[in-house]
Amino acid sequence: MWGWLIILGFYGVGALLNRWGEIPLPGSLIGMLLLALSLIAGWIPFRLVEQASAFLLKHMLLFFVPIIVGVVSYAGVIMQQPWPILTALAAGPPLVMLTVGLMMQTWKKNQAQERTAGTAGDGHRRERNA
Repeated sequence: MWGWLIILGFYGVGALLNRWGEIPLPGSLIGMLLLALSLIAGWIPFRLVEQASAFLLKHMLLFFVPIIVGVVSYAGVIMQQPWPILTALAAGPPLVMLTVGLMMQTWKKNQAQERTAGTAGDGHRRERNA
């Protein structure tokens, strides 16, 4: 229950920031970024949103139904310019996977270096946090 409230709360905050702050990003994206930052910073324990997020990930395909219906309504435009769309469809996912993979490898390498530096001496960490 708390997980759903937290996720919906961040969505609401994102929507409000989008509307009142005139931030040129969708409110849902702003809320998702704020939730991700809160989880990374440890302000919100992951266990609170784990069950709700697992449910959403399990049924994620249902959220694409409106998009698919929208694509069907633009079938005429797609048929007029198929190559740019097909190129984006073919090249987009591999580029995203490559980018995310490189980012994760860099992040894991930095984490390993921080762990190594942390075990070498806690004095360095205290100096950095001060």
